[in-house]
Amino acid sequence: MVEIILAASIFALLVTVFVGAFIFARESTALAGSRARAVLIAEEGLEATRNIRDGDFASLTDGNHGLDNSSNNWNFNSTSDVSDVFTRQIAISTIDANTKQVVANVTWQQNAQRTGSVALTTRLTNWLSAVSTLTGGLLFYGDGTTTPKYRAYDSSANTFGTETGSAISASGQTFVMRVSPTKTEAIAGYVTSTGVLNVMCFNGLTWSQEWTANVGGTGTTRRFDIAYETTTGDVMVLYSTNTATTNELAYRSKPGNAGCRTAWSGPTNLDPIRTSGIVQWVKMAWDRRAGQNLITAIWADANSDLSAMVWSGSAWGNEPSTAMTTTLEVIATAQDVEDFDVEYESLSGDLMVVWSNVGGANVNTVRYRICTGGLPACTWSAITTPPTFRDDATNLDISVNPNTDEIVFASIGNAQSDLQLGYWSGSAWTNTANTDTSCNTPITGSKLVSTGWLISGATTRSVVVYQDQGSNNVDWYVGNAGTFTKQTDAAVSPSPANPKGYLDIQMNPLSEDQLMYVISDNANDLFAKRLAMTAVPAFTWTNSDGTALETTLPQKINSPFAFAYWRQ
Repeated sequence: MVEIILAASIFALLVTVFVGAFIFARESTALAGSRARAVLIAEEGLEATRNIRDGDFASLTDGNHGLDNSSNNWNFNSTSDVSDVFTRQIAISTIDANTKQVVANVTWQQNAQRTGSVALTTRLTNWLSAVSTLTGGLLFYGDGTTTPKYRAYDSSANTFGTETGSAISASGQTFVMRVSPTKTEAIAGYVTSTGVLNVMCFNGLTWSQEWTANVGGTGTTRRFDIAYETTTGDVMVLYSTNTATTNELAYRSKPGNAGCRTAWSGPTNLDPIRTSGIVQWVKMAWDRRAGQNLITAIWADANSDLSAMVWSGSAWGNEPSTAMTTTLEVIATAQDVEDFDVEYESLSGDLMVVWSNVGGANVNTVRYRICTGGLPACTWSAITTPPTFRDDATNLDISVNPNTDEIVFASIGNAQSDLQLGYWSGSAWTNTANTDTSCNTPITGSKLVSTGWLISGATTRSVVVYQDQGSNNVDWYVGNAGTFTKQTDAAVSPSPANPKGYLDIQMNPLSEDQLMYVISDNANDLFAKRLAMTAVPAFTWTNSDGTALETTLPQKINSPFAFAYWRQ
């Protein structure tokens, strides 16, 4: 009996040991598996936070954050996020102005008695603060490949850097780019030959593709535009939906405190009352006054109608009670040319819209309309014909003096190929017709005039460049208020092939005595020339290119490139 009791006791003891060991081993395995998963979730949290940092270091605000991945972009959301049984929290604290400590905490309930936790720590720096090459501007363009190209511009050396690929996306036709007024960021958009809008973001070092939309067309009209709010740095993209009758436009925006790949709003439809055809052209202007976030958009549809709306900073509204016009000028078909423009006066915040109606030789087709008050609910004036012009204005351009309410105007019509120049004092137009009567004739999608301003000390002059007939040089006028003086053609080398297709002036906001003149020519080449002015005034053209910056632009017309100076 004693032996039996002893054997049973030993057997029970062995069973207890083995069962306990089995249970412990199984729980340890489960705990190890849970811990391994928790480590992966924590590592993902650190990588996601690093991704947000790469978009904008300012997004790393102190405190506890959760993460979500919407539209393939990581964003902070609430104070934690949950994956299965695991709760993740990202704790951010400041080390110094350019360094943050990031702790990814992951907790879970292992069983009724036990909880698990993992914490991984790293430090993230504001590496973009070290970028020192962005001293001038940025040139963005297509070369017929699926990777649009860009070059950094150094204003101190007056040179463009090496051609570099942006993000791989699609081959583009029409390009627009704007830069943030509050940080180092550029938003660019381009439309493919199949009508797809690609929106890109540049954070100072790398490009990313943000989103796409179907705007229709073949890239021979510009069915979108981009603008930043002056104070918040929020960016707005307004584009055609390639539909008629209702919801002809849509828009998406991104907050100024969000970086690339983050926080874009979803598409919101816009249904203008005065528009019934498919929108072919979109153009926006922004209020430059401190403390303001106004943006105005104007657009032309396939019925040759022109209308407008004002963005208040939170909503679109204030469309005029009547269309600007229902008979915009065209080359051959509606609406195959950009013959309208919009600008805000720099001091008053009043809005100027100009355009050209259908017309012919020796007929003044230019019209304008202002919206006064400098408010979202500004007051639209009657449609007015400016005095003394004598021709149509198939290609036209206006620009505003950055320090006053003055505006300069230039146009060339396809009926008679005459150059007309105008000056807005802030209250009235003074116009000069037939300043050059032998210009190249505008064609579909062309832009053969461009305007700008130069300011050096107390000296201010407006500048007009245009395509004179058969000229490979820079053809230009200088304006002193309403008096325009023809300048000697500037012989530049390398020189664009005749005829040019698209001309664009961009003024340097940080050096107002300089502007950049960018040209696409008949050979689909790309050139850039800088004009500088002294207080005398004396003017100097220099070649910023050295050689053609690109020789395989996708087209010569309709903005096959975009250049912008950095604004801060």
